[in-house]
Amino acid sequence: MESHSTGALLDPSTRPTWRSSLVAAVIASLVFVFLIWQVVVRGPFIAWDWQFHYYVDANMPEGWKKVFLDIVATITGERLSTVPMLFGTAFYVGRKQGGPGKFWDVATRRPMLAVLSGLVTIFVIGYSTKFGLGRTGPHHNMDVLHAGGQAFPSGHASNTFFTGFFILCMLYSQSGLHPNVSRLRKLIPMVAVVVVIAGALMSWLDYHWLSDIPAGWLLGFIACMVALSVLRAPHHKRESEPAS
Repeated sequence: MESHSTGALLDPSTRPTWRSSLVAAVIASLVFVFLIWQVVVRGPFIAWDWQFHYYVDANMPEGWKKVFLDIVATITGERLSTVPMLFGTAFYVGRKQGGPGKFWDVATRRPMLAVLSGLVTIFVIGYSTKFGLGRTGPHHNMDVLHAGGQAFPSGHASNTFFTGFFILCMLYSQSGLHPNVSRLRKLIPMVAVVVVIAGALMSWLDYHWLSDIPAGWLLGFIACMVALSVLRAPHHKRESEPAS
């Protein structure tokens, strides 16, 4: 028998709509603009950057520890790892939800389009900000804007956030493959731990200022909300019927 929580997830009247996700993305984008302004005016948001940089320089891991942490950082945030995980999950979910079909048919279903929209969001907003600010990274031992840097925001942090949480959405959210609020609640803290560790590594290894990390997480959240809006949008009849 279906649990009460799962039944509520499947009830269209209780589902969050694509509009709620879009509103969340807009609000988060305004907060992101505020963080950019903080970087430009040297506000309180970046007040701890130099102190943490000094601490990192004095406690930098070396040898096999640094190699291991670099590998972990690459796996959890590098696009060569995160993009295949996202599209692989999306293809699997699209095929299970819509039935078997030709590769192109599955590749143009809602989960794949949702992932693409999230990645485009990160690319457009992220690189526009990176190149617009040109903030140098802490490994240059200076914090200067418009100097050809790409420190703000952290792309690794945004990739990790979007990958971890949107995979959960595709699998267990209201519009996911197996809607299950109990499992979703249990897995969210586990993904959050990975996201925090991956972001912390970027700053601990001196690749990013401390303030670059939460900005990256916020960008990942924006991308997740945009992708959820696509995933939650009303389905056409052709999309909702499994292929024969």
